[in-house]
Amino acid sequence: MSIFDKDLIENEESYKHQISVEEDVALCIGLGACLVETKDIKAFLGIIQEKCNVNYTVLGSGLLADRLKTQQGRPFEIWDVTSFCKNDAIGSMYRLSQRKDKPIVIIENITEIPIGDPAIYDDPVYVENILLHSWKNDIIQLTHPQYGQFQMNSRDYSIIIPVMPGDVEKPHFSIKGEIGYVQF
Repeated sequence: MSIFDKDLIENEESYKHQISVEEDVALCIGLGACLVETKDIKAFLGIIQEKCNVNYTVLGSGLLADRLKTQQGRPFEIWDVTSFCKNDAIGSMYRLSQRKDKPIVIIENITEIPIGDPAIYDDPVYVENILLHSWKNDIIQLTHPQYGQFQMNSRDYSIIIPVMPGDVEKPHFSIKGEIGYVQF
């Protein structure tokens, strides 16, 4: 085998790997919510943002490549649950329902919901129900304490909830079968 052949094989393997990563990203940014178990959340989020950038050229072909292409250029919104205080979870959902551009939403630290003084923080089970479990429904109906009832169609959004390996078991209620799940 010549050096040229070795380089050709390595390039083909790299190409196949990139297509595999694109397909995984396309699965994550489908309609509705997807829980993503990954060892490196920061690197995963960088990959998602890179592949969804309008300037990224999709290498693959087929349904998943087409899905990825349709998602490119969408804005991102990142919610860090560790910073949430009273009414921040419901307020974030309300603001999202009012947006016309339907961003890709990253919900970080879903397993680290703050617990504390009820005057300052919402009950963690309530926050988890709003930010995680509500996405299992096609039509999400919620009530904001100030703005009243509102609804959202979960298929209008792409919600990505990254967690570390093993953290899938931390949420208060089982999510199996509720929302999409990808290991990245």
